[in-house]
Amino acid sequence: MLMGRRVSGPRGGSCSRRSFLHVLPVALGVSLLTTSCGRVEDASDGSAVGASGASALEGVRVTCIDVGKGDCILLQSGASVVLIDTGYQETADEVLSCLAKRGVGRLDALVLTHYDKDHVGGLRAIAEALEVGAVYLPSYEGADKNYAMTMEAVEDLGLGGERVTAERSLRLGDARLTIYPSGVAYVDDANGDEGNDNDASLVATLTCGDDSYLFAGDLEEDGIDAYLAAGHGHFDVIKMPHHGEKGGNVDELIDSVEPRIALITDSADDPADKKTLKLLKKRDVDTYRTSDCGTIVVEGDGSGGYAVSTER
Repeated sequence: MLMGRRVSGPRGGSCSRRSFLHVLPVALGVSLLTTSCGRVEDASDGSAVGASGASALEGVRVTCIDVGKGDCILLQSGASVVLIDTGYQETADEVLSCLAKRGVGRLDALVLTHYDKDHVGGLRAIAEALEVGAVYLPSYEGADKNYAMTMEAVEDLGLGGERVTAERSLRLGDARLTIYPSGVAYVDDANGDEGNDNDASLVATLTCGDDSYLFAGDLEEDGIDAYLAAGHGHFDVIKMPHHGEKGGNVDELIDSVEPRIALITDSADDPADKKTLKLLKKRDVDTYRTSDCGTIVVEGDGSGGYAVSTER
């Protein structure tokens, strides 16, 4: 069991090597889903979609791998392993090294929230190095070169890929991973640029007993509005959207989710917005940034207590 006491921790973007937090459980209306170690299963019908060779882990471990201002988030429960986004092409070797240190030789599932280079750039190198089970993609077809490169890698490597058009629920060891499509329709750019793909990001939640996590992709104002309208409830841990940038309604998101821990994937060259950090500090949210902390690891055993550690 993780320690159930609360100690003074970082506020507004500070970082410590190790801290223990106790967070009051939230009512999610979700029963604990369990399955055999090393399998990711479709929670709707129990069909297996992957089997990992990683060693079994009690509870949940979430690792925000430091790729600068980009996303690459490792989820582990039981012996099941899921990766949300892949960082940049240039950071793929660092990601693979981080996975190897954790004994990860196979990804049971890979979720690509959207097609920006800081989220999909490492796809080809990672999928060439590791066996990949299920791949989940946004429903839209992009118009820029990052989308084209992603689809080329998916085809070349035989990854298949399922476009998420409705809520998708998976069993991940002792936890449940739910992937939601965006409530915002994608509109491409006349110049072949990204369009509004940030707002078209997939959103994911992870629950294990009284532990709860929200991964908000790169949602901006319209995407946050759509997420709030769906009424998904409270989560103890939030991976802040769009690297901590301050949209007009980020305060509404924080107030709706009521997190105790915030994770921000930013860089020293392109740090989180000071206004976002101020909002989190005002609400007494323990905030960890990759720009300050490097790789961030959050562990929970389902009791509502979290251990946070960092790695450089």
